[in-house]
Order: sequence, then C-alpha cells, then structure tokens
Amino acid sequence: MFNLSQLPPIHHLLGGHNIQWDTEKREIAVSYTALESFTNPRGSVEGGMICAMLDDAMGILAALNQTAKPAATINLSMDFFRPCEVGEVQAKAWFIKEGRKILSIESEAWQQGKLVAKTSAAFMVLD
Repeated sequence: MFNLSQLPPIHHLLGGHNIQWDTEKREIAVSYTALESFTNPRGSVEGGMICAMLDDAMGILAALNQTAKPAATINLSMDFFRPCEVGEVQAKAWFIKEGRKILSIESEAWQQGKLVAKTSAAFMVLD
C-alpha cells in the first residue's frame, strides 16, 4: 500500500503539505505553496506549475486506489479560470470511477476561496 510518508520529490518542490485523505468519500485535499520562482513575466503562477500541483494531488489519490497498485497518468485535460498568485493553493481530487485498469480522476485548484483551475485525468493501474 502507498505510504504517505514517502512522497515523490516533486511534491516537496511544489511545497506540498497538509494532506487530508477522506477514506469514506475517497477524496484527498492537499495544500501547496506557490513560490515567486513559479511565476511568469506577468507575476502570476505559470499554468504548468498549477498543472503539476493538480497532477501531484491526483497521483497521490491514484496511489490510494482500491487495488493498492501504482498508477500513472495517461492523459490530462486542464481548464484555467483565473490567474493564480504567489501563496497558498488548495488542491482537491476525487475519483470519478475506479476501474481495475483505468482510474478516472478530477481535481480542482482553489486560492482565496476562488476556483483557479480544474482537471480531468485518466491513470493506468500498473502491474
């Protein structure tokens, strides 16, 4: 089974912390710290950094799948709704469907109570 104490290096690079796993709802919430070094020339956090945060949160969730086998992202679609600023970002991820081979997952990034971005992804369960 996945060990939350052994998270990948990207999780730490993104300032991931305060992981909350709701076993009953099969949802995860993760806080990230968007740094100045994550910004574009306009001063907003690069979309790719937000995408990495959401992929990380979904990856953690995927690792907690019912088969207890590792899973890898095979596709990801992302929509942006507003600029993200330097500071705290809250990510939420949940299963849409947990198949034996494919996990359908959605996630959202929130900042100061406003939706920043949303993703839909598929993860393949590895043997």
